[in-house]
Amino acid sequence: MTFTVRPDADAKLRGQVAFATDRGVPGMLWGALVPAPVARGRIRSLDLGPARAIDGVIAIGPADLARLLPGVTGAVERPVFPTDRIQYHSQPLAAVAAPTRQLARRAARAVRVDVEPLPPLEEIEGFDPVHPGPDRPDVIAHVLARHGDLDAAFGSADFVLSETYRTAGVCQVALEPHACIAEIQGDVWHVTTSTQTPFGAREDLASMLGLPEERIVVEGTWVGGGFGGKGAPLVEPYALLLARASGRPVRLALSYREEFQLGRTSLPSVVRIESAVKGGRIAGRRVHWRLDAGASLPGRDFTTGYAIGFILGPYRIPAIEMEGYAFRTNKPPLGPHRAPMAPQCVFAEESHMDHLAARLGVDPVAFRRAHVWKEGDRTHLGQKVGPFGLDRCLERAGALAATWSQDAAPHTGVAVGVGFWSTATGAGGEVRLVLSPTELKIIEGEREIGSGSVIRGIVAVAETVLGISRDRVRVDYHDTRSAPFDSGVFGSRTLAALGQAVQKAALALRDELGKRLSVPAGSVQLAEENGELVAVSGRRRAKIRSLLTATELALGGLTGEGRHYGVSGEIDTARVVEGTFYPYTDFTGAAHVAMVQVDPETGAVRVMRYAAFQDAGKVVDLPTAQGSIEGGVAMGLGTALTEETTWAEDGRMSNAGLLDYRIPTLGEIPPIEVHFEEGFLGAGPFGAKGLGEPPIIPVPATVGNAIFAASGVAMTELPMTPERVARALKLL
Repeated sequence: MTFTVRPDADAKLRGQVAFATDRGVPGMLWGALVPAPVARGRIRSLDLGPARAIDGVIAIGPADLARLLPGVTGAVERPVFPTDRIQYHSQPLAAVAAPTRQLARRAARAVRVDVEPLPPLEEIEGFDPVHPGPDRPDVIAHVLARHGDLDAAFGSADFVLSETYRTAGVCQVALEPHACIAEIQGDVWHVTTSTQTPFGAREDLASMLGLPEERIVVEGTWVGGGFGGKGAPLVEPYALLLARASGRPVRLALSYREEFQLGRTSLPSVVRIESAVKGGRIAGRRVHWRLDAGASLPGRDFTTGYAIGFILGPYRIPAIEMEGYAFRTNKPPLGPHRAPMAPQCVFAEESHMDHLAARLGVDPVAFRRAHVWKEGDRTHLGQKVGPFGLDRCLERAGALAATWSQDAAPHTGVAVGVGFWSTATGAGGEVRLVLSPTELKIIEGEREIGSGSVIRGIVAVAETVLGISRDRVRVDYHDTRSAPFDSGVFGSRTLAALGQAVQKAALALRDELGKRLSVPAGSVQLAEENGELVAVSGRRRAKIRSLLTATELALGGLTGEGRHYGVSGEIDTARVVEGTFYPYTDFTGAAHVAMVQVDPETGAVRVMRYAAFQDAGKVVDLPTAQGSIEGGVAMGLGTALTEETTWAEDGRMSNAGLLDYRIPTLGEIPPIEVHFEEGFLGAGPFGAKGLGEPPIIPVPATVGNAIFAASGVAMTELPMTPERVARALKLL
């Protein structure tokens, strides 16, 4: 397979790609939001009069919804504007539109808001049992699962190690803030937006506005980074309502400060992990997790019942208990951040594994390999483990760590950490391939978000099946009115799930070409001849033009369709005591190695070398796969060392901007070695596994373990800033 430059590279470098923040339409207005001045409070009054008095300004609030949404019946699940209580600082209370951005912002400032401030809810500490109910409305989710004889495991243990870990909230920090343009076209509410999930956005907007889905059309643009942050509507409902009120298109784009204040980020959590060890093996483990869910609604928390499993780790442990809570606080609602909460959970679990190995006086890699899942094992919830290459990754990572350790200077440590992930499938989806005499068109419903999985990855699948040169393949995106349905770009699913559909559609085309050439279907490949595509099988060849009917030529070409379906394994429900847990769809492992240097006088940490060994199933497109690993590691270094949302006592975010919120700079990111382990095949095309999220997961733990190796101090809080390391070293 030959690799070429990404087809979008030149246009992006030249600034020729139109992101949502670049777009505009004639006659449009500029939108702005009116933010809540407190994190929690009662709304006494909301006066839009001063804004409406400004020439050219449209202002809307909760009292206008009945007028703007006539005929809506039944309760709207998620109201656009609060009517009586403020749930988090900067929560939109109203929205305005004006002929210029400056005027819109002036109008937003003119709105008079009178509130009764209330103390913000923010406590998630402590491990006493609580239960959702009228007396604890702050508990929006509770999960509990058990298996095995915990009393026997802990009662007969040689020793028990109990540790508490704290993790910080982190932001996605996509280069492009949330932005959209909304228009009302007759009965159709149309929004052009930067989204990872066009069809999911349509469903959510219908829920928020109380409209039928068929009246909403979502057109995705190029996405300037998402990392989970653009998986659900944020600015779109306000822009649509302003368009309805004004009768004109409305553009609404967040400032970067608003992006931090309103974006659906990950939030803090506290983990207690206890392991009972007998004869050098883990006999039992209890984990208790408390997650800050912000102003999330009950029933909409997926994270608790999924991510908590990562605290137990990918290890054979005879007796387990895991209990997790999600608490409602007065922060913005919890949102997905690349591998939602998995790096934080794995930080606790993998740090704990190194501390157990140190207590036993054994090699931490060997200790892990004695416990790690292999194909055919059962997970903590009883699901059968499929092809899983983590043990092999651990073996290779351990060998490299041993080599690096030989060169380690004073105050330098080398360590290993692991993580695992399961590729999401979503509800499924489909694609259409249209083969014309000169090109292959892939018609689908996802937009490229920067990883290359759409613009390059699924193209590589078609290339592999049909033998077509990728410069003859064009990805053709349609809006939700005409595109085939797909769940969206999230959960590392794009290549693994959408790629399946492309593979099936390409095979259908190949079968049909075989019939028309009267040759075995598997023998047909596409070639180029004098600017046209030719079907070739041995000595037989024919121009595609000659194989198409007149109707097919008139309609654009020969069509092949492929579908993929949401699938998952099965858990043993007898192990579930309370709440909803989620099975895995496949098993993707990663083992990382870090070399760090710790300054013994300041606590500053410098990552000197880094390597990632990734269980990939089958690598379909090497540059895309390698870029994903490198990017995931770079983001993980931020979670490990610098990134943290901080909150003032009054509930407002105190570092909402890149002057105060620190992400790693290029000078802080070391060269990253990437090694793939193939052969443990997943459910994607040719056995591929999703690679978008796995590479970020082990990073904080791997860096923390390397700090432990360098200094002998155990880090139990993220991020591991110089101040926290210095305190651990008792320098402060």
